[in-house]
Amino acid sequence: MRGVIAFEWTKLVSVRSTWWSLVAAGLLTAAASVVVGMSAFASAENGFDTARPAPHAVADALMVAQLAVLVPATLAVTGEYASGSIRTSLQSVPVRWRLLLGKAAVVAAVAAVLGVLLSALGTACAAPVMREYGEFTAADAVAAAAGTGGYLAALALMAIGTGTMLRSAAGAITGLVLLQLAVPQLLRAMGAGWLAAVADHLPSTAGLVLITQDHEPYGPGVAVAVLLGWSAAALAAGYAVLRGRDA
Repeated sequence: MRGVIAFEWTKLVSVRSTWWSLVAAGLLTAAASVVVGMSAFASAENGFDTARPAPHAVADALMVAQLAVLVPATLAVTGEYASGSIRTSLQSVPVRWRLLLGKAAVVAAVAAVLGVLLSALGTACAAPVMREYGEFTAADAVAAAAGTGGYLAALALMAIGTGTMLRSAAGAITGLVLLQLAVPQLLRAMGAGWLAAVADHLPSTAGLVLITQDHEPYGPGVAVAVLLGWSAAALAAGYAVLRGRDA
């Protein structure tokens, strides 16, 4: 596995799209955090109760910035199918579960570290514009950073599994974007209680709970279980296709 991880790390960091995506994630987080912070401050000044720790406000900004994380995570798999280099990868690592596990470990680790950095960056951008309405403790910042890292790591694992299953960057990214942004809103808009419950157990809701350490609609422990379930399901589906089909 040490060689597989070194192999996958080299491939990930040697592609320019990875670095452009990371820069885009940082810029999106910074810009969205400022907007969210300014909105919270203006609403509070007008009498609305919008005070909350600045690291928690960053969770709203990350719902946009997460899209920049999906791209390199998905391309880590689909890019190889598009170029045909997946055959070289499978010749180098013929045990397919080991190849998928190594790729998932590298991409998830990068996403986790990125999540911590984005949380710190977003907090630094949101706190000054929120002023007294965004006061927070060190414990708030640490919990939010850990939650963000965990959420983006789970999202990266879902992207790896989905990309391996669909083998198409457009299909995988479109499907994940719809799952993260459109489907939760659509389910809640339908007004049925059971559909709202389904929406509560989608990855985006679990991610918000994990980042903010909220207890609605459930606590952080359930949020971790939800994210692990989605990640495991995506990886299992991806492995089934990888093992059952030729490259």
